[in-house]
Amino acid sequence: MLTERQKKILEYIINEYTVTKKPIGSKEFCQKYFKDLSSATIRREFNFLTVNKYLTQPYWSAGRLPTNKAYQWFIKENLLNREKNEDELDRWVKKLDDWKKLSFEEIAKKISQLCESLTIGYLLNDQLIYRYGLKRFFEQLEEMELQNWESVWEDVDLLDERLKKRINDLIEEPFQIFIGKESPITRDENLSVISYTVFDDEKQNLLILIGPKNIICERNLNILQTAYDILNGSNLNKK
Repeated sequence: MLTERQKKILEYIINEYTVTKKPIGSKEFCQKYFKDLSSATIRREFNFLTVNKYLTQPYWSAGRLPTNKAYQWFIKENLLNREKNEDELDRWVKKLDDWKKLSFEEIAKKISQLCESLTIGYLLNDQLIYRYGLKRFFEQLEEMELQNWESVWEDVDLLDERLKKRINDLIEEPFQIFIGKESPITRDENLSVISYTVFDDEKQNLLILIGPKNIICERNLNILQTAYDILNGSNLNKK
């Protein structure tokens, strides 16, 4: 069981890593987020979170990185607890209200731009697949300084084929997040997949985001949850 302070530390680390894409040191982290605490106290909390597999340390003198376990916790804490982010969600509802007027393809492109990820729009009835944001997808992976690109290229090459084969896994739930090798359509451990189903004129369509694990952050989850609510709600209002 995590304490409230440990939960707050994890949230800050995940959101900080989303921006910097670099290991996070306890001293700088303390100065930025917990000025009332000593760096030794934060270091102990970092050690606790590392021992319990929420954080990892690439090598002895490096800072810490969030693990898959940390992201899974973050998803449950933020995505499933809507009351926690009610004000932020309301802000995005107002900001994205005009999306009700956009086509499915335009929505996919907008999400790609907002979330800076590879976005797939899959029209199931027509068997059409649209891709947006491939350039930014590779730029983000380059910033992570990956050592092995082979599995990433394979994931991109086989994406359409895997999508069609594993479509039932993706539409099983209206909103799903897969981290690393959990994903039914990617194999690289550095990637995450966020998928959700949108009904457009009674047709079931699928929107999928693919990117590094750091696409799973509070901002993106709020954007996606709001988009999901608006798009499905607006189409319900048409009927």
